[in-house]
Amino acid sequence: MSAPPSPPPSPRLLGRLPDRILIAGLLLSVAFTVLSMARGSDAFLLGMALVALFGIGLAALPALLFLFYSWRRAPPDVPRRARVAISFSSVILLLLGAGIARNGTGLDGTPAMVVVGAVVAAVGVLALARVVRFAPAPAPASGEGTQLAEGRSSVVGAILFLIVVVMLPKFGGVNPPRVYRAVITRDLRNLAVAEDAFFADSLRYASPAELGNLFSTTSLDSITVLAADKSGWRAFGRHPYLVGQECGIWVGVRPLDGMHGATEGEPKCWKVP
Repeated sequence: MSAPPSPPPSPRLLGRLPDRILIAGLLLSVAFTVLSMARGSDAFLLGMALVALFGIGLAALPALLFLFYSWRRAPPDVPRRARVAISFSSVILLLLGAGIARNGTGLDGTPAMVVVGAVVAAVGVLALARVVRFAPAPAPASGEGTQLAEGRSSVVGAILFLIVVVMLPKFGGVNPPRVYRAVITRDLRNLAVAEDAFFADSLRYASPAELGNLFSTTSLDSITVLAADKSGWRAFGRHPYLVGQECGIWVGVRPLDGMHGATEGEPKCWKVP
């Protein structure tokens, strides 16, 4: 009596490792954001940026993996669910590229990110066109075949990315002024780094005009530098959406008013009339 035929080996799934890495990064970013918000730390902005980064990575992964593996001499099998995920991922890339190309202009109106947006959109179009015409891989005569992972987490990544993009500028559910304070204090810290670099070459501190490419403010921020000489400097920052508050930083000579108790080299914000 002959033994029953053994079942064919299961195909080896491709793309699981990068998917798990991105999911782990996304979960850690969400945990970091929640912890920062609970502690009242402005570092939650960094956490939300990481959530958006890992989210768009998950959303784009099926299309990128498909383009990578589909050009192989022996391409993997792409089941129906994987095709749906690739199509969804391609549309996300297309929309993302269009958004970057449309809004990615510099402060002087130059199309700084149009090329980047066009490339991202082109990748989405290429993946969408190729998956529509892609023929399933023939079953191997012997041995183990390969199959592209389904990529169901791409939907979760796209949703989280969309939530961050929509909510971050307003962030009304937490504390909108905290967002703008974080932007100003980041600019003031960048100013301190630029001033240190200028002092290392010139043995004096500089006005913003003298700093040139060493320093630039975030859009809508207003940074004023006072008393910049060889002994020190101080600066004040405001944002039009941060009503009734101002931030400042000093280095070298402590201001006569103490700048509301600010320590040297550390930005501090306070209420103004």
